[in-house]
Amino acid sequence: MKKFRNGILTLSFAFIMVMALGVVNVNAADYDLATEMGNLLGGNPLTLTAEDSLSYNSEVWFGDDGRFTINSGEVTFQYTDGVVNITVNAPVGNSNVTLNEGKQFITQVEVGDMKAPVNFTISDSSILNVNGTLVIPSGVESVIINNGNLNINDGGSFEIRDRAANYQGTGFLNVFGNIVIYGNSGDNIGSQQIRLHENANVYSEADILDNLTISKADSDTTTYEIIENTNNTYESVTANIGLREFPYAYTVKAKDPEEIPVMPGEDTTTIEEGTTTENVENPETSDGVLLFLSLTIVGFTGVALTYRRLHN
Repeated sequence: MKKFRNGILTLSFAFIMVMALGVVNVNAADYDLATEMGNLLGGNPLTLTAEDSLSYNSEVWFGDDGRFTINSGEVTFQYTDGVVNITVNAPVGNSNVTLNEGKQFITQVEVGDMKAPVNFTISDSSILNVNGTLVIPSGVESVIINNGNLNINDGGSFEIRDRAANYQGTGFLNVFGNIVIYGNSGDNIGSQQIRLHENANVYSEADILDNLTISKADSDTTTYEIIENTNNTYESVTANIGLREFPYAYTVKAKDPEEIPVMPGEDTTTIEEGTTTENVENPETSDGVLLFLSLTIVGFTGVALTYRRLHN
């Protein structure tokens, strides 16, 4: 009877595990953007989680070994008024999405015979990590709205090519890698602040020094400064843009420790703790002569007094 009961428990556990795995597999979906385009054009949103994948032109955009990895949270696609809206959402806690190393994403999507602009929104409490290259192209009026955190990590790049004010939002733009700003007006960055970390690089056709601030960890006691970058060339991920020289190039480096100058005549002798020193002046030569005469007079006076006592 005991063996029968154990067997029933084992089968029940196995059944529960199979059902659980079945639920996970049912929830995961592989989408193709071309197939879903009809639904998108109809205004129906498409929501992706970490278990889903989305392909476009036979390439994985979101998913394993794709351009993007959804680590947590959701990414939503929706087509509205000729614009493809891509939103990094954080329905519960943080939403963390990564543009992977060696990958690129240009914010435009082919819809039929035209290239539709993309409004890429990073919602509040969401994070987009850029380890590859993120590009706002010229001519399609795409916009990146950052209300969370956009991190351009070491080795990553963010190219803003359009001349319009197409980087917006209330979030933080943290640059550890490269940020490249085309256009000599600076309107495409507006008054947005760019938080530069050590070794970050800025390449710009406009002087945007007022947009740059230095950021570091609270525990970092090093003092940093923004300096001109002697290497002012950057090669775009797109061949027709290619390699260019930029009139304004900056980087962030640690400042050299400040040396305290020693004033002339200043005593630099180090006195060990627990010891005292006194300044003893050597007597002048005239002081020595006066001392000798005084002692001589005292001596003669003493001899005279002794002589008088002996003869009285």
